[in-house]
Amino acid sequence: MRLFSFLLLLAAAVPLHAGWRVESSTPHSASPALTHWVKKVRNGRERPMELQLVLLDRSKTTLKVIDLPPGASVAEGLRKSGALAGVNGGYFHRDRTPLGLVISGGVKTNPFQRAKLLSGVLAVTPRGASLLRNAEYRDGAQVKEALQSGPYLVDRGKAVAGLNATRAAERTVLLADKKGVAALLITPPITLAKAGELLATPGLFPELKIERALNLDGGSSTALWVNDHPAPYSHSEWKRVRNAVAVMPKNP
Repeated sequence: MRLFSFLLLLAAAVPLHAGWRVESSTPHSASPALTHWVKKVRNGRERPMELQLVLLDRSKTTLKVIDLPPGASVAEGLRKSGALAGVNGGYFHRDRTPLGLVISGGVKTNPFQRAKLLSGVLAVTPRGASLLRNAEYRDGAQVKEALQSGPYLVDRGKAVAGLNATRAAERTVLLADKKGVAALLITPPITLAKAGELLATPGLFPELKIERALNLDGGSSTALWVNDHPAPYSHSEWKRVRNAVAVMPKNP
């Protein structure tokens, strides 16, 4: 009986379905406007995965779409723009023509497009930055910055069904809670389906409650730059990209 009771206690202590869990969560740096977190997560018995999360203070920051000149890296473009941090932006064709809507500084440089890949829009107005479904987006003078991308990984706090579960690649993601865009994220190679599952796991990101997660261009385009101190953090893209999403200080 004692052995049987011990085995019952052991079974209760070890979850039958481990799923995603946090192994460590460390602030790489912090400033009054943002915090750069380095998170190590593990899915069951798989190898740990390191995530780079930039959590924003929305009272002190805003988002801007930066058009990059040919040959310029994401880090160079963000640094020259005076950004606090940023990631690579949306998709583009081989001739560097953007795929989907792009608005920067109130100027539309590429029109809204209908494409299976483009399921959502980052839209920045004087009220803040939001992640919108295509059907929710409304053009107008109040939209100062916009970038069309996709697919959605999380919507209404749930992983989106039907995402690709076979092709793994580095991912660049915008995260939003109910108040709007709250964080930037890059991941090591992972499938879209697994990324959605990861981001929808309860308690994995106690820093914010993720309501929506929009995938940006990833793979060889994935880049993150943070103006950390004493030295900036940079995860460089493998190939030059067309634009970037910059975290800018909000004017008082």
